Amino acid sequence: MDLSRPAPAQPQAPKKIAIPGRVWPRIFKWTKYTIFAALIVDLLVYFFAETLNEAMDSFGWLLLLGVFQYESSTLRQNYVGAWEKWLLIAVQTIGYGIAIQSTVTYGMDHEWLDLANATLWLLVCASLAYDIYVPGDFDGLEWRIRNCVKIVLYVGLVACAATWGAAQEWLDCLDACLWLLCFGLVELNVFEFEEGEEIGVVAS
Repeated sequence: MDLSRPAPAQPQAPKKIAIPGRVWPRIFKWTKYTIFAALIVDLLVYFFAETLNEAMDSFGWLLLLGVFQYESSTLRQNYVGAWEKWLLIAVQTIGYGIAIQSTVTYGMDHEWLDLANATLWLLVCASLAYDIYVPGDFDGLEWRIRNCVKIVLYVGLVACAATWGAAQEWLDCLDACLWLLCFGLVELNVFEFEEGEEIGVVAS
């Protein structure tokens, strides 16, 4: 089994953009821990205060977030062994299964805002999976299209959070904001990897 991670295509030009994790390493590190801790507390509240479907939905997304956070922070490393690769695949499969089942339930229960939010997150996961497992040209048309798609998806997710806030459904609004922050950290990992690859190629 191939234990290496996909190699990115050669970039066309470097970008000189500061990376938060390098500029403020300690602040960034503790901010990340604080956000993840807040998400765990939020999930516990959901398990005790919300419906079973919402609680399971959150658990499924937590599994996916964990995999993406791990994968995006180790993009320059090969898998330790086949067991690591298959373990990540298994966790992802469980996470997607729960998330998709919950999304279908939202549709059956006519919970349209929850359905829209869950669908957008599934599409975000698809785009992140593309970034991590099928890295491409970081400065070509493909890269620009990907960024445009992500902007649309995240704008939609912010709109969902704002809608919950406008309806004074504060727990749902806070939950949506925390997920945005957590997946934003994954996006920063991907961004840092892309910037590092560009700088490395230019330097060589």
